[in-house]
Amino acid sequence: MSKKDYNILIEMRDTIIDYLETEKGINEDALRAYDNSIIAQDDESEIRIMRERERIKLNDRIFELKRHIEVIKRMYPNG
Repeated sequence: MSKKDYNILIEMRDTIIDYLETEKGINEDALRAYDNSIIAQDDESEIRIMRERERIKLNDRIFELKRHIEVIKRMYPNG
């Protein structure tokens, strides 16, 4: 593979990582909103259950995004 082609792959990698980092940030902000919400203290058990499920989904998304980011970083190391 030529140096030029490899540099194109590195640029694509960086663009994808930027996108995934942005998505991770959005999910982290949403999770913080759940954690800081006064409504989270609501007495209605059904609402609490729904909010907890959403928190679990957000945690899972963040974890998966972190995994994807690390895999992509290792696919085409700088060099």
